Amino acid sequence: MNNCYVFISTFWPRSAVKLSHMVAVLFMALSVALTVHAQSVNPVSISPSSGSGSEQPFIATYAGPNSEMDVQSLSLFIMNGVAPDSESGLSANECILNYTISSGVIQLVQDAGGAFLSTTAIAGTAQTVSNSQCTVLANLSSVTISGNSVTVTFYVTFTAAFRGAKQLYLLAGNQKDDINTDLLTQVGSYNVTASVSSLSIFPSSGSGSEQTFTAVYSDTTNHIESAFLNLKSSANNTSAANACKLRYDLGTTDIFLVNDDGTDYGSPITSGSATPLSNRQCTVYGVGTSATTFGNYVVVYFNVSFATEFEGEKEMTMGGVDETGTPSFSNRSVGTYRVAAPRPTPAPNFTLTNTAVSVAQVGLSATSTITITPGGGFIGSVALTCTVIGPAMLVDPPTCAFIGPTTLSVTAETTATLVVNTTAAPAMAFHNPLQQLIVAAGSITVAALLFPLLPIRRRWQTLLSLLMLAIIAGAAGCGAINSRVITPIGPGTTNASTAPGNYIVAVTGTSGATTTTTAVSVTVK
Repeated sequence: MNNCYVFISTFWPRSAVKLSHMVAVLFMALSVALTVHAQSVNPVSISPSSGSGSEQPFIATYAGPNSEMDVQSLSLFIMNGVAPDSESGLSANECILNYTISSGVIQLVQDAGGAFLSTTAIAGTAQTVSNSQCTVLANLSSVTISGNSVTVTFYVTFTAAFRGAKQLYLLAGNQKDDINTDLLTQVGSYNVTASVSSLSIFPSSGSGSEQTFTAVYSDTTNHIESAFLNLKSSANNTSAANACKLRYDLGTTDIFLVNDDGTDYGSPITSGSATPLSNRQCTVYGVGTSATTFGNYVVVYFNVSFATEFEGEKEMTMGGVDETGTPSFSNRSVGTYRVAAPRPTPAPNFTLTNTAVSVAQVGLSATSTITITPGGGFIGSVALTCTVIGPAMLVDPPTCAFIGPTTLSVTAETTATLVVNTTAAPAMAFHNPLQQLIVAAGSITVAALLFPLLPIRRRWQTLLSLLMLAIIAGAAGCGAINSRVITPIGPGTTNASTAPGNYIVAVTGTSGATTTTTAVSVTVK
């Protein structure tokens, strides 16, 4: 017993020493882990951490562990109801921005996610980069480094397609690209209020030295105050410098053209004015520039000619401002147009006009007269096409077609007839009360005719049977008169039909390189 006690007493101090060594090693490992973890940059705050609007400077402040800032890149995630992807962090259809500190390069994720767009912007320049959700303006974006902290300003504008509540996340990495993915936590929220949607531009491609562009906008919450159309060189990712940026104010019919530096608009002209506006890129004319408002739609016609120095392929972008002053801007291309050298004399051309369409009720059709008016000595063939523009996700929108040939020979004013068709709900089958009454009356008649001819003992049996049949048929007929039972066409059948409301039909005429469009307003009652 004593020997055992001595053995334990001898062993315990040695074990305690080993245990203390193990604890020391664990604490050292923990210290190293905490030190390594501290090398990753930690976001401190974002301002505003809440708010709303259609454009916003987001100011993100980060602090590093060292006396000097060693952050390499800073990222802002503006997410639509989902957390950033745990693997790539670059989800689809989001507004995700990255700022490289050393170069000032700002990147924006592509619509499909997974990677950034190849187009970038340099902070402090007039460049922009856009996807379908947002645009970052580089001239209003910047970085400031002070000690071990860095502050980045991302100036972002939003599209109407990205409208609604959004969540803000921050991410940073050090000079060794040691990105700390643990920091992808929500640091704020923001409500995007942009409401003006840029729907279509006609033509969306083509070439020439002059063109009337038909731009279609919509706003489901407010009336549109101003509409913008910008034509710029494909290699120019600035918002307006050295471009042909046009603005039309709906309330005053004022027409504006941005200056060459893209910094300001000069004095306007009004729609119908004989005096044009010009910069080094283009000229916009009061005659031929106008707008029409139809429900939530605005159609603006911009009559433009281009300068020789502006030759080459141009990208077209659109935007607008609603009546509350809320803008919706994107530098994402909605089409391309190749500017050709101006002709010494006005080129032969033609214009299209239309009459409005009113469909009396769903299931019926109505027509519009499309008038082709040649100008500048135009003689040739004009091919007509039509496209229906309406709210998204329609089950059965109206359709359009032309009566007769769609290619017309034009030597003088010529007309074509556009037909707008709507679809009614499938026909319902009703029990016919008249048929039921005819059966009842027929049964009584047959009984009267057969009664004298039948044997005496069978007369009353037959008479009672026929009378019973007449009563049942008559009751069914009366019931049908009151209830008119509806029989479905078939199992699972839905009664899809054209929804009443307002639509736009864009009618485009094409003759060689000459293209023009007129917007037909359609009301389905």
